[in-house]
Amino acid sequence: MNTDNKTSVDSFVDGIVHLNKSVSDYTLDSDFLFKGDYKCLKKAVAYAKETIDKIVKKQPLAINPLIFVGEIDSCKKHLLHAMWNSLLKEKQKIGEGEPIVLYSQVTPFHDSMVALYESFSDEERKALFLKIVERIKGVDMVFIDEIQYLEGKRALNLVLGVIKFMESIGKQMVITSQKIGIDKTGLVPDLAERLDDFEYIKILPPDTEDRLKMLEDFMKKENLSLENPSLRDVWAKNTEKRSLKCLMNKLNRLVCEAEGRVITSKTMEQLFEAKDSTKNILDIVSARFNIDPKTLINEERKFAYERSIAMYFIKNANKGMDFCEIGKKLGRSEDTARIAYDGIERAINGGKELFNKKRPVQIKTDVEEILQLL
Repeated sequence: MNTDNKTSVDSFVDGIVHLNKSVSDYTLDSDFLFKGDYKCLKKAVAYAKETIDKIVKKQPLAINPLIFVGEIDSCKKHLLHAMWNSLLKEKQKIGEGEPIVLYSQVTPFHDSMVALYESFSDEERKALFLKIVERIKGVDMVFIDEIQYLEGKRALNLVLGVIKFMESIGKQMVITSQKIGIDKTGLVPDLAERLDDFEYIKILPPDTEDRLKMLEDFMKKENLSLENPSLRDVWAKNTEKRSLKCLMNKLNRLVCEAEGRVITSKTMEQLFEAKDSTKNILDIVSARFNIDPKTLINEERKFAYERSIAMYFIKNANKGMDFCEIGKKLGRSEDTARIAYDGIERAINGGKELFNKKRPVQIKTDVEEILQLL
């Protein structure tokens, strides 16, 4: 293997595998969800806690890999971070060091990584596999987030090989997928063919009982109270179609919006403000780029740039709307909406890097023309 190819293999490993210790952003939400007795998460949390217990006690693992399946923003990533937090606490109790957890997130933006893997020779793929397994020998767990993006791609073989290796050395693999009907995809046959024992656990949307219990648990945790009991009904009605992650964002905002730690009618109005110019923005953005507005919502991968422009304008027009809600309106995740907004804003404020293959000067022109139409 020549030096250039070796560098490519090393870069590939560094690009897909991250030692994940920075979980502070998820600590509040993940601990809250992990400790709460919520029906939507009950089965997933039970499996997660059993897994942590077996890792700490160095007992044979019951399920490997463990796959959490849920819609966009169903808090799958929060559950991974909750497992890390739980493992950390359990190890501290018995005087052991900080857990070592490798985290890799597969995203649509990793097409270049997949293309690089496709370009490797058999020798390079073997070297890549050996380098990855060498890195994971001493870890406690490995997380792979959003494996569905590898469906039908040759890079999935690499993941399956790594999982098989982890089975043989008794190390836990935890995977997430947005494919609710994962049993109807090409992923399951591939898993079943290569693996001895795996389980996929579906995270369900929170029902009214769960949503109200979360409100009560959060108020108790943050020492908040309701101005009057009828506000429970306001909460239930306004959170009916919201994702679990969006629900957590709304709960966290309660602390900021509450008046003297009291949740009032005004608090609820600010939390669920009615103003929403999404439709108007989608119509204008679609007209500017000469595409059907439905395309911005329904297309799987195309028109990512146009969709990013729309997300940028939706956020600016609705300051109280969080990225979770914005992503949901366009069939995307909170992370996708935030990346879209940040990318457009950087270009407008003097950034020099390309965003979705568009140069900053082009982005500025498009934004200025749309501003004139709004």
